[in-house]
Amino acid sequence: MKTTFLCIAFVVFTIMGCSKPEAVLFKDNSTAIKADKSSWTATADSETPDGWENTGKASALLDGNNATYWHTDYSVSPTPGYPHWVLIDMKADQYMVSVAVTNRQAATPNRVGMKKFKLEGSRDGQAFTSLGEFNFAITNAAQTYPLSPSEGWRYLKLTALESQTGTTAHTFLSEIDVFTTK
Repeated sequence: MKTTFLCIAFVVFTIMGCSKPEAVLFKDNSTAIKADKSSWTATADSETPDGWENTGKASALLDGNNATYWHTDYSVSPTPGYPHWVLIDMKADQYMVSVAVTNRQAATPNRVGMKKFKLEGSRDGQAFTSLGEFNFAITNAAQTYPLSPSEGWRYLKLTALESQTGTTAHTFLSEIDVFTTK
């Protein structure tokens, strides 16, 4: 009798345990969000003059449009060579988890832009701290580079150190996005 009761209890418990919802909902517990760059500004060591590119200005890195891009000036001779830099004023300290950099878009990914670059952070736009050196692949996709969010930085500086070909003097980028801690 005791065994029968235990068997019946086991069956009832098993049947009740199987009546679970079909969908399982997960709460987003990620620790990073894409920073709002709508009020940010960008300057560069070199920009393409009006009329030479669809924008060519450093501000194109912040417009959220992969069809526009920053391009260093190649209208003068000799063309200014590497290194090239762009400085982003994020208007307030950002605790960056990563930075995503997108190449100028083309039917086949551009093969003459930067190959190696460094990222630096600053609180005042004058004194910079290295956040690392990175390689840049030949692709149209955004490339994400991890950073330590242990310190907040108001300014982000990307310096293109060398070209993919080793002979090209100019560089270009479509977008720079920053991911911060929540």
